[in-house]
Amino acid sequence: MALALLAKDWADAQGGQVLAVTVDHGLRPESSIEAEQVGRWMAARGIAHHALRWETPEQESGIEAAARTARYALLETFCRAQGVLHLLVGHHQDDQIETHVMRRLRGSGVAGLAGMAAIREMTGMRVLRPLLCTPRARIAATLRSRGQGWIEDPSNQDIQFARARMRVSGESGVSAADVREHGHARVAHERAAAELAARAVGVDPSGFAWLDIQAFREGPDHISRTVLANVITCVSGRVYPPRGARLDRLWARIIAGDMDRARTLAGCIIRPAGSGKICVLREMSGVSAAVHRPRATMRWDNRFALILGGPAGDRHVLDAVGRGDQSQIAELAGVLGLPREVCSVLPALFEDERIVAYPSFRPIVDPSDPTLRKLYVRFAPQKPVSGVVFGKV
Repeated sequence: MALALLAKDWADAQGGQVLAVTVDHGLRPESSIEAEQVGRWMAARGIAHHALRWETPEQESGIEAAARTARYALLETFCRAQGVLHLLVGHHQDDQIETHVMRRLRGSGVAGLAGMAAIREMTGMRVLRPLLCTPRARIAATLRSRGQGWIEDPSNQDIQFARARMRVSGESGVSAADVREHGHARVAHERAAAELAARAVGVDPSGFAWLDIQAFREGPDHISRTVLANVITCVSGRVYPPRGARLDRLWARIIAGDMDRARTLAGCIIRPAGSGKICVLREMSGVSAAVHRPRATMRWDNRFALILGGPAGDRHVLDAVGRGDQSQIAELAGVLGLPREVCSVLPALFEDERIVAYPSFRPIVDPSDPTLRKLYVRFAPQKPVSGVVFGKV
């Protein structure tokens, strides 16, 4: 509520607009009533309000993580439909301290201990957290000074959740200054990783990447390890980078010049490519399942944004090239001038198991063209190789 009011003040002064969005997770019987109350409060303040409903899955464990994933998926879809570039969320200083403590207990590294980022790049939008340096008590005082009520989510006090148990105990042993110090360390770490990636990494529009081994070795160990994880995350289309012993072993082999054969990790194939380079490719076994009668615009495999020229019929299927006739892979490789293993994990439009539209990396000039011979593909992974390096701590 406080974030919405403050954002409206700022947007009004800039001649802009604010939309408020409530995600109703449906985890409590009264949640829809609360969402309606928020809508009434927003209307009284002249703020347009939308409520998004999550159809809660039937699961007994991991519900907190599932709800968080669903929340951001719903918000991202809404923002894309509304043409919204910036999504503001209300995490505050107390949330940041709790995040730091929970990640410290899990043994997180520099990036994890810095807590939530003030700016997070997503596909087609940015998540901003303007209140990360503001204590919860000050936020509540702001609402009281404006005569604005709010709703406390009882889930925040439900001790079945780890974060709630910490909140109820009131003991963290960590100050805001401690978290800010880690935040400064993360910014420095991310900047160093971005600088190394600029020298050592290349990303192709068709969705694969390569590492220059010599340039990669020149970076500090903890930075080059981060860059390797980021490249794999980018190519795989995942949100979270790989970590642990398998990543450590792969990194050590690359640094030692011991990449004698291909390895797999986190949905990617990592193999020597000659000329002092390592190639990172999407692994076929991890590619998304076929999509029957695909939409005119959509995302595929969490890596590509697609525009299909002409309407798809009941017999049309969007799938990986490699799941079709093997001769078609060779044909596409010749057309695009790309390795077969890259072409096999690209999307194509099939009709009766025959490819009727190969992927093109040139924009479709006329999306209303009635033919289905055009499939524009743009590499748009969920996580770039290097993210924002100018964010406020």
